[in-house]
Amino acid sequence: MIIQYTALDRAGTIMSDSLVVDDVTQACAELSRRGLTPVSIAENKDKTKVISKRLKGLLQGLGRSSHVNPKRASKRELPFFTSQLAILLETGTPVAASLEAIERQITCPHWRILVSQLRQHVEEGDTLASAVEMHPQVFDPVYSSMISAGEASGNLAEILSRLAELSRQADRIHNKIISAMIYPMLLTVITTAVLGVLVFFVLPRFEAIFAEMKVKLPESTKGLLALSRILRQHSIIAIIAVISIITAIIYWLRSKHGRRFVAGNKLKLPIFGPLIVAVINARVFRLLSLLIESNVPLLRSLELTAKSTKNYLYAELLNRIHENVLNGRSMNEVMLQSKIIPASIAQMIHTGEENGQVGKIMTMLADYLDDQNETKISTLTSIMEPLILIFMGIVIGTTAISLVLPMFDLSRISG
Repeated sequence: MIIQYTALDRAGTIMSDSLVVDDVTQACAELSRRGLTPVSIAENKDKTKVISKRLKGLLQGLGRSSHVNPKRASKRELPFFTSQLAILLETGTPVAASLEAIERQITCPHWRILVSQLRQHVEEGDTLASAVEMHPQVFDPVYSSMISAGEASGNLAEILSRLAELSRQADRIHNKIISAMIYPMLLTVITTAVLGVLVFFVLPRFEAIFAEMKVKLPESTKGLLALSRILRQHSIIAIIAVISIITAIIYWLRSKHGRRFVAGNKLKLPIFGPLIVAVINARVFRLLSLLIESNVPLLRSLELTAKSTKNYLYAELLNRIHENVLNGRSMNEVMLQSKIIPASIAQMIHTGEENGQVGKIMTMLADYLDDQNETKISTLTSIMEPLILIFMGIVIGTTAISLVLPMFDLSRISG
């Protein structure tokens, strides 16, 4: 409903405006929160209908705009939105008013329109869960299911706090991995750039000098000059070949066989494989624990987690567990047969099944694995940096030595 009010601000100035609230009591609370003293409050029924229609038309028009579109809302804003909504609900603010407050605070235009649409649906009587389900590009099935469970149990604020913590934890691990890879990638780019300058600019000049002096070249120098010559003469063909190979690889990786191949083999990589397994295990267990502790049925929790898991092998594993539980058997039977779930973890989950504390056990496992993963990532970074420096030294050093050796022969000849 829309309330028309007249109030005094802290400076004693009289002001009139309208407010979208659930009832008059909420209007008084909202005005008090804004530091206003109400003078008169009245419902404007006609204006409610008019503004609702205008707002709906405006949002539809904005939604069709190529510049401002809720479908273009980035998931990077999702943790902020979830945290803010959880805080507002914990203070007793109704859902519609909370969404209105967030809408005023968000700076991204796509997200502002998205929150406006959510607020409109809630004001029209829809649940928040049904509203977020209309935007699957931002809110995945796990998110909407947990919101639905929170609304059904009356613990929506607590559920949102858990979702916010899940997003923050995922971002923390993701940022650690990205920061760990920045330095090695920077070193690799520098090495590639140096080699490119040597191959296309430095080596041709040395080749002309060696040919003019008729110096006998070592095999390493001959090979280096031949490689430079081939790359310079066939640079266009090489570029086209590289682009074609990359395009073919990307197309194959998007296929079912490619996804399965990558999912299986990246878990077998030395050093990196166990870390990838541990990171995925932590995320899977945390998702399952959040869903189960939010009173989402176990079968539905397994189904949602399988859909949200990007790794093909883990999706298959969760689907097999789902089938096992559906037939009245335990999750432990499938986990013990899997190579990607350690036997000790499978046994702990079996203990949780027997004690009726699966969610709690999985939360403990996720916390433990996340702590271990952060330590492993830091250790891996400290190992990779000197290895890449050594590799750079070997490559550039070999190139430099291959160019310097013939110079010694020139000095002997001139001497």
